[in-house]
Amino acid sequence: MKYLFSLFFLSFLGLSAFAQGNLQFNQVLKVSNQAQTVPAGKVWKVVSYWQGNIGVTSNTQSTCAYSGRHTPFILDGEIYFLFKDVATGSSALMGPSNEMPLWLPAGSILQTQCARDFLSVIEFNIVP
Repeated sequence: MKYLFSLFFLSFLGLSAFAQGNLQFNQVLKVSNQAQTVPAGKVWKVVSYWQGNIGVTSNTQSTCAYSGRHTPFILDGEIYFLFKDVATGSSALMGPSNEMPLWLPAGSILQTQCARDFLSVIEFNIVP
C-alpha cells in the first residue's frame, strides 16, 4: 500500500510539472484594421466582432462601404468571415456556424478588414 501511494504521488507530481499555468485578467482591447499581435506570455479571448454600418445609395465594389455585406477579419494573414446560420448567395446555402469566443495564443496577428469594424478582445496573462 505504501508503494502504491508513493507511485501515485510521484506520478501526480510528474503530471503537474507539465501544467500550462493560470490565466489572469490583464486588459480589454479593441482591435480594428491596424494589425495587432498577441504578446509573449499572454493569450487573447476574442469575444465579439462588430461590423460598422455605412449607408450607401448605390452599389459599390468596396466591401467596407457597402452595408449589405459581411466583412471579414484577418488572422495570421488569412481571411475569416463570422457567420452564424446565415443564408449566403442566391442559392440560399447555409454558411458555416462560427461562434465566439475565439482563443488566440501568443504570436497570433489579428485585425479587421475595415476601419469601422472592430473585435472586442480580453487579454490574459499566463501565470505559473
